[in-house]
Amino acid sequence: MKFISISPRDPKVRRIGVGLLAALVLLGAVWIVTGLPDRGIPGKTEDERLEYLRSLGWEPCCSHMDEKSILLPKEFPDVLKNYNEIQLAQGFDLTKYAGKEIKMYTCGLSNFPEDPNAQCSLYVYRGKIIGGDVHSPGINGFMLPLNYRQAEQMKENG
Repeated sequence: MKFISISPRDPKVRRIGVGLLAALVLLGAVWIVTGLPDRGIPGKTEDERLEYLRSLGWEPCCSHMDEKSILLPKEFPDVLKNYNEIQLAQGFDLTKYAGKEIKMYTCGLSNFPEDPNAQCSLYVYRGKIIGGDVHSPGINGFMLPLNYRQAEQMKENG
């Protein structure tokens, strides 16, 4: 029977140890730069975005959402901080994306009887839905969280 001894003083063992340490540091750096895999709400495709709206009880009146790129500021002004309160109430937080370019997708809603011009917007970053709202573009308009319809149904059901 042959025994192999491993000594930290052995130059080969040191090189292997340094190599493993370097690999771990490199993996850590990649993880920090790219972040953990995001398990958020899928929103990369038109179908995913429309399906998400339907899952919240909304009926989009279009099969195509208008797309616009938005650069979120690094420092949120008061109006954006106030808007983010709506996002926080529904489990989103736009401050995580400060300084990032995101996509805004907008479409009309056919099941908001109080306002036939009601629209919804979804905000997407790297294929994940990171926020959104239901709003009226009119001068006396409104702005509500995406989950407004679900909350209303819960109130009705008691």
